[in-house]
Amino acid sequence: MNSDLLLTTATSAILISWWKMMLMFVPFVPWAWLISSKLDKDARFFHLDYQMWNGLHLGAGLAALAAMLFIPIFWFSWPAGVLILAAPILVYWKVRNQKVPDARRFQLSSEGFSTKLAVRRQARATRAAVLQFIDAAGHDRAVPLKDDPLYETHLLAEDVIGQATASRASRVELEVDPGGTKLVQTIDGIRYKRPAVGPEAAVGLIDYLKGIADLEIQDRRRRQTGAFRMHGPGGEVELTLTTAGSSTGQVARIEIDRTRQMLRPFDALGLLPSQIEALRTFEPAHDRHGIILLGAPTGHGLTTSIYSFVARHDAYTSNVKTLEREVYVRIDGVDHVQWDPSNPDVDFATNLQSILRRDPDIVMIGQVMDRETATVVVAPGMQGPLIYAPQRSASIADQIRRWVKVVGDVKDASRALRAVVNQRLLRTLCQNCRQSYQPTADQLRKLNIAGNKVRQLYRAGGKIQVKNKIEDCPVCGGSGYLGQTAAFEVLVIDDETRRLLMAGDLKGVLGLARRHKMIYLQEAALSKVINGEISVEEVVRVTAPAPKQRGQGGGAAQQPAEPNPAATP
Repeated sequence: MNSDLLLTTATSAILISWWKMMLMFVPFVPWAWLISSKLDKDARFFHLDYQMWNGLHLGAGLAALAAMLFIPIFWFSWPAGVLILAAPILVYWKVRNQKVPDARRFQLSSEGFSTKLAVRRQARATRAAVLQFIDAAGHDRAVPLKDDPLYETHLLAEDVIGQATASRASRVELEVDPGGTKLVQTIDGIRYKRPAVGPEAAVGLIDYLKGIADLEIQDRRRRQTGAFRMHGPGGEVELTLTTAGSSTGQVARIEIDRTRQMLRPFDALGLLPSQIEALRTFEPAHDRHGIILLGAPTGHGLTTSIYSFVARHDAYTSNVKTLEREVYVRIDGVDHVQWDPSNPDVDFATNLQSILRRDPDIVMIGQVMDRETATVVVAPGMQGPLIYAPQRSASIADQIRRWVKVVGDVKDASRALRAVVNQRLLRTLCQNCRQSYQPTADQLRKLNIAGNKVRQLYRAGGKIQVKNKIEDCPVCGGSGYLGQTAAFEVLVIDDETRRLLMAGDLKGVLGLARRHKMIYLQEAALSKVINGEISVEEVVRVTAPAPKQRGQGGGAAQQPAEPNPAATP
């Protein structure tokens, strides 16, 4: 009988067309994979008598094969075989779900399928995104899907911020007003215009970033500041978003890695060795008294320098406090206090007086803008703490004049003054593409440089040669500059200088300082030219008197309209 069955089966197989044989084989492949790799392991894990279930599945497989071979009409036999294969699987599903915890049950519902589909779509969108934002709470911000109205806004954010980080920009500014929009990014202290975006898209971008930074989206006038992070091809960076507005429009400023840019070591600011040595005299505890004025024009790194001056003091062995109108970065161990202008009961001077009564060793304050504050600053005299006071001034002489004016009395202003420091930011040459040249004797004479000290100088290049082809330098992006340094002018106030100050003889003060070999700011800059750190053209650009007419168009030579806390150093 068995031989008859085999003969019949062989005969049936021969009579079946080859494509029907292939179609019969198709359902057995996923069935065998499911049983061997999933259901067998699942039954063993939950102790569901896997031997019995494997026997049922094997029996169903043989029955399905027999049905496909012996039922005469193929279009009935093939579906019947598939149903026979599936029957034990469905039974196992039902029995299993009754014996396992709810969380481990097999589910087949439209809701579950939709959830899984949404998760997969979100995962694909995240993988396709160039930038991934991390909100103020530290959570990954989901990338909008293509059918989401925010998708185009996210792409715009990737373009605006991604291009800025790739270009080494320190900040991006977006302005929206009735006249249109303006997009500007700052690279090495120079502002460059970028193609503007539409007003509606710009407002949407600001709102999108405000949501990530956990700011009030609907509050479009009040000044708000928040921080979030971004992960991209270059790694993770910190972004600081500041927004403000009026009845005419909005302004958004995005600062890139502000903390890293501002917290520079004191000896890496650009001070010359003799200047560092002169300022080190105020570090010992017995000499930490008086007032040091730090000055620079807007956009020349004053904020960074004053934080570096404060950070050079050991905040764990000294009592270091600050009173600021805005805390840009926090230094470990320093007690940062931000003045609240909305509190009518405590003005800046009163707040400062409260801090000085706590007997600090070092105090850093915001700009002294009124006589009440100046009176509080000079009151401790040479017995009080060492006080750092920033000024937006273009020279040491201008700093002294402004200080005397705000204090109101030249003797009070001079009594506790210990030093006056002024600075300028200059772009440093890219060491990969800078070009050397031999200066002429006439050039050296104009620069007041001794010819026997200089064999060659350097200028910005921006181009390199690669296999007989001239290309933009990959290090600096073709600008010829990479980073910034500062040139300083340091006036130390000794007893003789103080007597001249009290007498109102500012010209005598500057003359005495020169006799004591004080290094002028331009001389400090030229020493960096000789070292190959900066170019002559950069010194001229920064130290030359500002023209009376408006600067060139295009934004490259423009200065920021407000203090630039992100400028480096």
